[in-house]
Amino acid sequence: MEKEHIEIIPGVGLGKLKFGMSREDVKAILGDPDHQDITHYGEDAADKSDAWEYHPLRLDLSFEEAEDWRLVIISVSSEDYHLKGSSLMGLDTDELMEELDMLGVKDLEIEDLSSEDHPDQKLISSEELALNFWLHQDILEEIQWGPQFIDDETIQWP
Repeated sequence: MEKEHIEIIPGVGLGKLKFGMSREDVKAILGDPDHQDITHYGEDAADKSDAWEYHPLRLDLSFEEAEDWRLVIISVSSEDYHLKGSSLMGLDTDELMEELDMLGVKDLEIEDLSSEDHPDQKLISSEELALNFWLHQDILEEIQWGPQFIDDETIQWP
């Protein structure tokens, strides 16, 4: 996948990557990840996630066993990724909120998620678009999103 100006498509994916793709389909597009890590995230035995990192692309992907190992989360941390034509990476909180408002993203919530391990961390999220904006020291460092949901349990695959 070429890195230059790739469009973030809320609920759908990123460029040729679509939510719901298998790991094999993703490998056919991007090749093998630079790093891979399978972790448990819940109490159920099927609560496993397979996280893939593509360092040169500044792209992370997550596949969940509960969803038959399909692509469920995409995270980016480069100015090359755009939302509705705008590069948002590196903006401060006020600039980001203003830009998102101009892009029509209105249902934003801000949470202070600072901790001892991660001081000065904020999350700005849009539930409607399933978008998360992670800020560190008031600067946007990562955009993360997933598919839309029909209800609390059912994913609407693109």
